[in-house]
Amino acid sequence: MFERFIIFSHKENAFYHVPSIVTAPDGSILAFCEQRWQSPCDNVGECHIVMKKSKDNGQTWQDLTELRRKQGAKWHMGSAVTDNETGKVLLMCGGGWLQSADSGDTWMDWQPAHNIQAPGGLGGTHGSGPGIQLQFGRHKGRLIWPARVIISTNGYNDQSIRDRREKCFSTAIFSDDHGKTLYRSNAFHQGTGEACLVERSNGDIYFNARAYFDDFKRKTAISCDCGNRFTETKDDAILKELSQGCNASLIRYPKDLLKKIGLSDRVGDDVILFANPDSDGPYREHGVARLSTDGGKTWQYSKAVTDFGEWFDYSSMTVATDGTILLMYKTTLTMTGLPTSSDQCCSMALTRFDLNWLLKEEIKK
Repeated sequence: MFERFIIFSHKENAFYHVPSIVTAPDGSILAFCEQRWQSPCDNVGECHIVMKKSKDNGQTWQDLTELRRKQGAKWHMGSAVTDNETGKVLLMCGGGWLQSADSGDTWMDWQPAHNIQAPGGLGGTHGSGPGIQLQFGRHKGRLIWPARVIISTNGYNDQSIRDRREKCFSTAIFSDDHGKTLYRSNAFHQGTGEACLVERSNGDIYFNARAYFDDFKRKTAISCDCGNRFTETKDDAILKELSQGCNASLIRYPKDLLKKIGLSDRVGDDVILFANPDSDGPYREHGVARLSTDGGKTWQYSKAVTDFGEWFDYSSMTVATDGTILLMYKTTLTMTGLPTSSDQCCSMALTRFDLNWLLKEEIKK
């Protein structure tokens, strides 16, 4: 099974960017993103936080809901996370963080405590993948988000690639009391941000980050203590990175669903999926979904979601309760071609596929 369609349509003054998609405690799918107003640019003067909800594993979607909107206010997307122990969804976003106790139907303020004295403070999740809840180890139930910390804000300019390379580091934010109190890991991998992470079956956390360099490599790290501290690891030789990088998506495929669909004997129980633009050129194109059966150490399967010449920008992934994989990504309104003008960007597409589609045929190198 493979299908794709637009779920946030660019029109008039609304341009959509920075997706974050999660499966809520009741099985609903929540898709969040920015609605940039009057301009698609990063330095837009007004930006809102919006959401859509699906109750049938992403097949159909309810009307758009505005979570944060105020004339003249510029509020950017952060990371969402589902806490299956409390039944809440927590959302880091501009304009004040939010929480929902009814799987996204209603929202209220979320104001966690933190006292981070390390350089850069707590850090932020803008552009990063959704958080996860640990399933293994002594900190089972911990919530953890990939994040970026700016070590020196003195004269920092986010539009400056040099500043990003020198002052930005990856980190992780975590909570052991269901989001009441937040803590931060060490800072690592200078010149990175907009990361994603996933838990392996042995409890290690695999971290994969956008890099602002021109070496075309994703930067990876591992935590063996449930996210308290990360150690830099060797660059992944398979995963490509564009010049100055791009956000990517990463998700663990639940073990119970592998058994349910009868694939656990074939692929094991340490299956993770990764997607990003897989191109040697200058454009964010040729979106590729990959599957690893060993927690991201190697990538045994890969399939193209979009072709070369078809825009595939920031993305986010989740797995529905029936096992369907949902990949949300920024593209043109027609899902074809590259954006040659502002009228041709920026919409959000949803790709729905199952593991059988991804396992059927590898991309020929």
